[in-house]
Amino acid sequence: MQRFSGHRARHRLASPPCPHGIATAMATLAALLAGNVGATAQDLSQPGPFAGGWRTVTVTRPNSTTFNARLHYPATGAGGQNAAFDPTGGPYPAISFGHGFLQPVTQYQSTCQHLATHGYFVIASESEGGLFPSHANFAADLRHCLTWLEQQNANPASLYFQAIETQAFGLSGHSMGGGASILAAAADPRVRVVANLAAAETNPSAIAAMANVSVPVVLISGTQDSITPISTNTQPMYSAGAAPKQLPAILGGFHCGFTDGSFIGCDSGGISRSQQLAITRRLLTQSFDLYLKGDPTHWRSVWGPERDLATDVTTSAASGILVGPLDLTIAACPGSVATAPLTVTNTGSFSTSYSLSAEDSSWPVTITPAQTATLPPGASATFAVSIDTPPGVLAAQTTALVSARSDRDGGTRGWTRVTFQRPAGRGDLNCDGVVSFDDIDAFVIALSGEAAYAAAYPDCQWLRADCDCDGAVTFDDIDPFVRQIGQ
Repeated sequence: MQRFSGHRARHRLASPPCPHGIATAMATLAALLAGNVGATAQDLSQPGPFAGGWRTVTVTRPNSTTFNARLHYPATGAGGQNAAFDPTGGPYPAISFGHGFLQPVTQYQSTCQHLATHGYFVIASESEGGLFPSHANFAADLRHCLTWLEQQNANPASLYFQAIETQAFGLSGHSMGGGASILAAAADPRVRVVANLAAAETNPSAIAAMANVSVPVVLISGTQDSITPISTNTQPMYSAGAAPKQLPAILGGFHCGFTDGSFIGCDSGGISRSQQLAITRRLLTQSFDLYLKGDPTHWRSVWGPERDLATDVTTSAASGILVGPLDLTIAACPGSVATAPLTVTNTGSFSTSYSLSAEDSSWPVTITPAQTATLPPGASATFAVSIDTPPGVLAAQTTALVSARSDRDGGTRGWTRVTFQRPAGRGDLNCDGVVSFDDIDAFVIALSGEAAYAAAYPDCQWLRADCDCDGAVTFDDIDPFVRQIGQ
């Protein structure tokens, strides 16, 4: 789902009353707030909790020919070449990485080692490094690397026996290797996500192959790339692909800014190489963490509101999920439950169910049901968002971030915001700006009818006495009115 700045229609719905126990509401609120204490955003451009090790391995193709690959992995001690493998955090997800045209895998050492420190195997094929590479063969070798990982995981004699999460494979690569990663993903059902760098058009066409990729694709690019410009490479790839898909464009980023060093024919950009590599590390890590580790803490940076707050990247995105209405506002009276219907629509190309959740609200929010049925493309499902509004004097409003997560890939989300707003003036029957014992006489008059109240207080609204927000002034309003006075 694309998010747009600017004006959005706002919707206001009446909310039926549903009294709830004060103790239960406050206990739920306290638990919700306690769960949010201490939450801090992790800087994913920095190394993870492991040391990074690497070594050269030999991969055998089905036809018995071989090629070398550099394997990066979580290591013990200081890490480095041939460092001891650290199995303590395993099994680890794995990524097959493709180098650029005429580029040695050493050009991507910092990026691959960074991922290793965050708990990934990264295997970078050294094949097809000559002047006339076969893109099809290179894509096949990226897949052969995944097979090698499967074999190592199943071999009791291997250092990596049962240490590789073979159900969590990703693909990456730069330039030619980025294009090859798309070719590989289109042909390999083992792949869960593709996140590549300045992907180049290939032969066979990576642009055409995007139509056959059925997993999330993140086409990280640079706005000042003069070797594989966005307009002729990643933008056509993005346009040809199905949701979920993203094209994060690093502002001032350049083609060679994704490598550790310059080479003949390199371009330059508006930011330094170190700046670009830091942004790249962040984007890769958050995407792989979300889809390969199932870490929900990164969804807001990948698909949620934090993504659009980034000042160093502009992102085109299509989640294939529409949650609406956008920016809904409903009335929520103190001591009652306010409920409003929302809809999730599958705007993508693949059938999936959705898991529904809410966060950020300072008042307890419930979503019913918590999961939809499987929806084919174009289908919708409705669900109810309810807030348990504590009694007493409250803030004027609270806002919940409501999201629908694709159960097909476990990471992609669509979202909207729902604002629960306390109606102004409820209980303030004499219109002096506060709810106090001075309002009791006016409240009694209001209970006798609208005409009597209007005669006594011509400048006030009779529905100020509707303290349970059911749309009428009745004896049912006495308890919530008394509770407001007691605060």
